[in-house]
Amino acid sequence: MMKHAPIGAMLLLLTLGACEGPQAKAGAEKDKAAAEAAGQTYSGDGPNERIGAAQDRAANAAKEAREAAAAGLERQGDSIRRQADVEAERLEQKAKALRKEADERASAFDAQAEAQRK
Repeated sequence: MMKHAPIGAMLLLLTLGACEGPQAKAGAEKDKAAAEAAGQTYSGDGPNERIGAAQDRAANAAKEAREAAAAGLERQGDSIRRQADVEAERLEQKAKALRKEADERASAFDAQAEAQRK
C-alpha cells in the first residue's frame, strides 16, 4: 500500500491543479463582480482569484502536512505494538522455562516423598 502513496499524491496534485478550490472560486466571483461594476468584461484571471488560489494551495499543503503527521503517528503506534509483541513473546518463553524448571524441581521432591513413604 505504501508503494502507491506517491502515485496517489501525484494524482491529488494534478486534480487540484486542474480545478479551482473554494477560495479561488470565491475570488473569481469577487473579480467578476468588480469587473462588472467597472463596466468591463471579466477575463477569468483576477487578483482575488489568484489570492484565493494561493490560499487553496496553502490549505491543501497544510492538510497534506497534517495527514503526513498523522500517518507518522500511526507508524509510531504500530512500532510500539510490535515491540510489545516481541517483549510479550520473550516473557512468555521465560515463563514457560520457569514453569518447566519448577515442575522438574517439584518432581524431584515428589520422588523423595515417594521414597520416604516406602
